[in-house]
Amino acid sequence: QWPLFLVSMFKTTGSLVMKVTIYGAAGAVTGSCHLVEAAGKRILLDCGMIQGNKVEEAKNALPFDFDVKSIDAVVLSHAHIDHCGRLPVLIQQGFHGPIYTHTATADMLPIMLEDAASLAEMDAERRNKYHKDGHSHHKALFTRADVGSVVRQLKSLDYREEKQLFPNLILTLNDAGHILGSGSVRLQALENDKTKTLVFSGDVGPN
Repeated sequence: QWPLFLVSMFKTTGSLVMKVTIYGAAGAVTGSCHLVEAAGKRILLDCGMIQGNKVEEAKNALPFDFDVKSIDAVVLSHAHIDHCGRLPVLIQQGFHGPIYTHTATADMLPIMLEDAASLAEMDAERRNKYHKDGHSHHKALFTRADVGSVVRQLKSLDYREEKQLFPNLILTLNDAGHILGSGSVRLQALENDKTKTLVFSGDVGPN
C-alpha cells in the first residue's frame, strides 16, 4: 500500500515541466510529504507525522526542508496521521493556503488531529511534571487550538470532481479504497496545447 507516483506527458513538444521532490516516506513508511512544482505553483501532497522511536519522532518538531510560505496549496490523500499529522505544524510555520481533500476526509480530520493533539499535550504535561530528563519546558508538537486553524483552511471535494486549483492546474480525486475518504490524487498541468499529468496513488487497499 505504499504510495506511488505516475507521471505522463501528452503532446510532448515544448518545455512543460512537473517536478516532484520527496520530503517524507522515503526510506521509511511514515511522514508522507511530497512537493510538486507545476504550472508556476508549488503544491504539497500530504504532510504526515513521522512515527517510530523517540529519535525519529523528534524530527516532527524540526523546520521543514522547504520554504513553507512558498507553498500555494496542500492536497491531502487521507486522514491517517502519517499523512496529515504535521498539518498544524505547517500552519505554525507560516502556511496560510487552502488544504484540499475529500469531503469524508475533511469530516474525519478534526477527530484524528484533536486526538493526536490531546496525546501530545498530555505527554508534555507529564514530562514537565516529573522532569525525568531534567527539563520542565516541554511543549506539545501542536495543540487542539492549532487543529482549528487546519479546519478553517480545508476545502472539500467529491470523487471525480475536477477542481481548477489555479489557472493552469486541475485536481481530481479518485477513490483509493483505503479508508473512508481516501483518494488517489491526479494533478494536470496545462500550457497552451500541452498537458502533463501526475497521479499520486496515496495508500491503496483496505490495510
